[in-house]
Amino acid sequence: MKILYVNKNLNLSKPIVDQLIRMGFEVDVLIENLPQALDKSALVHKIGNIFSRLILKDKNYFIKKEKQLFEKFAEKQLKNKTYDIAFFIRADMYSEKLIKRVRKQSEKMVSYQWDGVDMYPKILDYYKYFDRRLVFDGNDIRKYSQYNLLSLPIYHYTENIFHDPAKEEFDLFYVGVGLDERIKWAYNIEDYSKENDLKFKAILTIPEFREEKKTKSVSLRHKGISLAENEKYTEKAKAVVDFKMSTHNGVAFRFFECLNQEQKFVSNNHNLKDYDFYHPDNIFITDFENFTGLKEFLQKPYHKIDRKIVEKYGIKNWLKYALDYGDYEPINLP
Repeated sequence: MKILYVNKNLNLSKPIVDQLIRMGFEVDVLIENLPQALDKSALVHKIGNIFSRLILKDKNYFIKKEKQLFEKFAEKQLKNKTYDIAFFIRADMYSEKLIKRVRKQSEKMVSYQWDGVDMYPKILDYYKYFDRRLVFDGNDIRKYSQYNLLSLPIYHYTENIFHDPAKEEFDLFYVGVGLDERIKWAYNIEDYSKENDLKFKAILTIPEFREEKKTKSVSLRHKGISLAENEKYTEKAKAVVDFKMSTHNGVAFRFFECLNQEQKFVSNNHNLKDYDFYHPDNIFITDFENFTGLKEFLQKPYHKIDRKIVEKYGIKNWLKYALDYGDYEPINLP
């Protein structure tokens, strides 16, 4: 079977594409490399931007031009091709014109939102083009019942890699985008760690206009780290930290990797208690203000979870369920 895979997150695409190939699909990746960025310094674009802002009262000149550039790139990639399945992750990132074109060239269309629907509600306008619509937040299924949404949390993709306590260099590790609330929470963990003789490391990516800062435990930096670097740091931590956003109740990527690797996890996501993989020795729930019991939690050994439950959330079963292909274990959300 031939599948078109569409996802602008190139960093997270490789495990999915590799698994699709192992499953026997002929995979056409629409975005293996993004088109060359628009040269904003070019005279024609400088003039176009000024005209757009002053005459048309439109401040989105460069955004629109970049979208046009991508559309031309995508049309060239899709020319004279047909697919058994088209699998979009975050279809809201594309134009309706592109979605309609792929619909005409595909037998089945599958959409997956790995962010809450309310964060990117444009997807609701596109659901009419999709045969299978999956979301990672159970609240979206209840809120938008008219769209017949299906549940699908995130997955883990590493194989036969288990956390080794002998490699631990610090107790807690976090990496992510440096939103103000997350930065505050990171400093809260730093204070708690100092008081309780714990080692904490946090890397938060901030925009260029904000000043880079670094303490003993927390690094606010402009440049993020690669997936490989993230895995190296994770390997050295006793527990991985997750700051759940208030806009969704889905479970983060980092958790499922910890589940697979048998590594402890600290989060403010209370919904973790409702899943079949939950155990209080493995998952510590906090509001990142009150850390009572965290040090004791870190001292307890990891409680092994039935591998059948763990494998259900692996990328192979995840893809089979997402695409409704072959035999799979359904993945339900609380």
